Amino acid sequence: MKHKIYIVWLAMMAVVLPMQASSMSQADALYSQGNYAQAAEHYQTILSTGNSSADLYYNLGNTYYRMGKIADAIIHYERALRLDSGHEDAKHNLAFVQNLTVDKIDPIGSIFLVDWWKYIYRLAMPDVWAYCSVALFISCLIGVILYVFGRQMWLRKTGFAVGIACLCFAIITACCGSSRQAELTDTSVAIVYIPTVTIKSSPDNSGNDLFILHEGTKVFIKSSVGEWSEIKTEDGNTGWLPTSSIAVI
Repeated sequence: MKHKIYIVWLAMMAVVLPMQASSMSQADALYSQGNYAQAAEHYQTILSTGNSSADLYYNLGNTYYRMGKIADAIIHYERALRLDSGHEDAKHNLAFVQNLTVDKIDPIGSIFLVDWWKYIYRLAMPDVWAYCSVALFISCLIGVILYVFGRQMWLRKTGFAVGIACLCFAIITACCGSSRQAELTDTSVAIVYIPTVTIKSSPDNSGNDLFILHEGTKVFIKSSVGEWSEIKTEDGNTGWLPTSSIAVI
């Protein structure tokens, strides 16, 4: 039965993968021809099948930029960088498009250790970290077996050292995988999606006007009440805005 399922899966992949490659080629061709709206539809169709990649989001960001949709372009460049923080083209284009936005916000500096930790866990996807963690845990068990059952002192010492080291690294890689997964599923980062929005002091229209944000500005969602969301900007200012005025990255 398992063999039959495997054969069916291979047959499906043999059909689906060429179709996806064909759709991507069609989208790229439409983009090259200047048919940006149709290219965006093709890229979105590929995403709707559950297949996403940094390059796909990057291409879609370029398409929306050409269409003059700055917020959409920023959202998709950000999504590309969420999958691949080292995507240099996405970084460059994101910085370029952000310079076109009205709000010029200087982010609050972050702690070095936090930046270092982000750099480490972004080196791989969650499943890769999981495989590493399992492999290290198995190595730890082998070390324990050598320590418990080894007849020679050097073998027991080696088993002990290997077991401790592998256990430590297994914990670290598990934490890396957990942090990477949390980042990929984070829904607290959003982009202002409408031309202008007034930030209120409370979650209703009667609240005091605090400041105004414009299309393309990144915000962090702190909480939600009904149709309102409490947000914080990159420079630390907080307030409330209609949830419909932002789009989650």
